[in-house]
Amino acid sequence: LASSKICLDAGFEPVMQLQARDRSRVALESDAIGAAGLGIRNILCLSGDHQRSGPGPVAKPDQFDMDAIQPVWMLRRMRDEGRYLDGRAIKSPPRFFLGAAASPFGARSPFEAIRAEKKINAGAQFIQTQPVFDHARFLEWLEALDKRNLLGKVYLLPGLIPLKSARAAQFMAADVAGVSIPDDFVKRMTDAGDKEAQEETGVEIALEILEKLKTTEGINGVHIMAVHWEAIIPRLVEEAGLGD
Repeated sequence: LASSKICLDAGFEPVMQLQARDRSRVALESDAIGAAGLGIRNILCLSGDHQRSGPGPVAKPDQFDMDAIQPVWMLRRMRDEGRYLDGRAIKSPPRFFLGAAASPFGARSPFEAIRAEKKINAGAQFIQTQPVFDHARFLEWLEALDKRNLLGKVYLLPGLIPLKSARAAQFMAADVAGVSIPDDFVKRMTDAGDKEAQEETGVEIALEILEKLKTTEGINGVHIMAVHWEAIIPRLVEEAGLGD
């Protein structure tokens, strides 16, 4: 919430992440109403990583009052019906543009498509995905969405993470759930050489993926997640021709 307000004041249009972890339904409503009062409109509803994924001391791991789907429904009702979850009327209903996340590589594509459909039915208007490295498997997920008549009902923004180092590529390929990196990409990063060569190889791979995504039907943009490498985003946007 604070970061979104800082971005808003700086002239950007933020997408605020609202995660269910560590929050009750009342706290989620409070955060959302507070965001609306500050002029923040785009809300991405997430489950949130489990507490054990973070550094210690970890929080007491029993605060998952809602999952990622239920807040989407709750915020849509607040917007469209002007009602809190307990039925109280909202004098000035918020104007939200609601989003959800998707993991095309978390499970078999048909099962991931079912979960995406639940989020769309709950009220999601845009979906941001986990990073796409394996374009062929990403197409399988899109096909599964199409079979459920979901394409065109929601704005799809596939994720992109530029690989900064061979170590990052190896870690993500082996230890990050929901991420699928082809062996060829990991090998290219590993064989690249020194730090600068690895970064250039990461940029090359990112541009190759962006080029494929630009010609992929059914998507509406891209979500660049430059983890610890924000400075590379302008170069990727320019060289991929995304600013045209």
